[in-house]
Amino acid sequence: MAKRRKPDAQALKHALTRANPHFLVIALMAFQVTAMLLLAFKTDTVDWQAIGFAIAMPIVSQVVLRVFIRLWPVDRTLLVLILFLCSVSLITLKDIARSPVTPGEQGVFMLLGFIVMGFGIAVARLRLNWRKASIALMCLAVPVILSPFVPGLGNRQYGALNWIQVSLGGFSVTAQPSEFVKPMLVICLAAMLGNHPGIRRAILALAFAAGLCGVLLIQSDLGALLIYFLTTVAMFYVATSRLGLSLAGIGAGAACAVIAYKTMPYVQRRLQSFLDPWSDPMATGYQIVQALIAIGSGGLFGMGLGLGMPRNIPLYHSDFIFAAICEEFGLIFAVCLLIVYALIFMRALTIAMNARTSFHSLVAFGIAFMFALQALIIVGGNIRLIPLTGVTLPLVSAGGSSIIGTMASLGLLIGISSLNAEAEVTDLRRMEWREGGGL
Repeated sequence: MAKRRKPDAQALKHALTRANPHFLVIALMAFQVTAMLLLAFKTDTVDWQAIGFAIAMPIVSQVVLRVFIRLWPVDRTLLVLILFLCSVSLITLKDIARSPVTPGEQGVFMLLGFIVMGFGIAVARLRLNWRKASIALMCLAVPVILSPFVPGLGNRQYGALNWIQVSLGGFSVTAQPSEFVKPMLVICLAAMLGNHPGIRRAILALAFAAGLCGVLLIQSDLGALLIYFLTTVAMFYVATSRLGLSLAGIGAGAACAVIAYKTMPYVQRRLQSFLDPWSDPMATGYQIVQALIAIGSGGLFGMGLGLGMPRNIPLYHSDFIFAAICEEFGLIFAVCLLIVYALIFMRALTIAMNARTSFHSLVAFGIAFMFALQALIIVGGNIRLIPLTGVTLPLVSAGGSSIIGTMASLGLLIGISSLNAEAEVTDLRRMEWREGGGL
């Protein structure tokens, strides 16, 4: 009887990462080229920048895929879905005339983001004592989150002191520190809560998260505060299975929300505009009213690229970009966009369940939960399901801080996925070796 041939490691990695989403890659490139060419010829004057994007976007997508595939056994389907969201962002910003953030600037942020993603993949694959490393991350996260309080550095925007502004050689750079701290929070919580944490480690993790939430409350960054708080509660419950303590945490958060409503006029205005935006459609309710009008105007198939009036929506390039997408692309495309977010979330949960260590499993879950929660918050705010909180649509809204922070988190996720693939390769090779006559 012929001896069974051992499987080739590259072939196994190829299969385990579902490495051939050829149809998705072709569909992505067709979407990029078609949308940009439509924008290039939508008027009598040819938009050469749009033509440049139509050429560059497929090339950059292929380069990103090939570089990452050559370096690590990455989940290519997940990477294609991420590239699709980035493409929607560039097309939407190019479509929206006179956007405060140009598609060129957003493209630069995304290129930097993919570099950061590669760094995140490499970090996730490191063999470290993550409990000790998390202490260093905590010491780094605290000054980062507190940086807006530094005189001359902090910058208040839209009522929240959650930005910093740095002048470099005549150029002014603004950043949102809370976006950079998000992956740090997930890593620290996973390191402290993983593998049956003791009381001391659990208290340290929760105290760290509570301190960050307190700073965000003082800064009036309600969107980031909600994301930090709910992510902490979710990770605590997954790590400990203590439903009572998790519900107590939610109750404490609800009590703090009531106190904030009673003491902060900013919160009162947000809630009032959510409950009855039509009572003052030209002032407190203006944002949500214009967003609802835009969503309704788009219908099922949209008004067409460049044919809507998204500029009537305040912050149409960031907080209300989902409403702008509904107006231009239509509700069917908007639902497909939400399906892409759901696919990324489900794929991330699969990565978490297949992880070989509790630390990697918790990191993957935390990133999945935070990513999906942020998308739900902004979409819910745009369609008036929940009050507006001022967060961005991941990888789609304009803004470098959000792009880089999200890419760092997704890099960690993809890195964990590559570790899972390599572990499965090892298991299959060991199984084949045993079946082939090994001990």
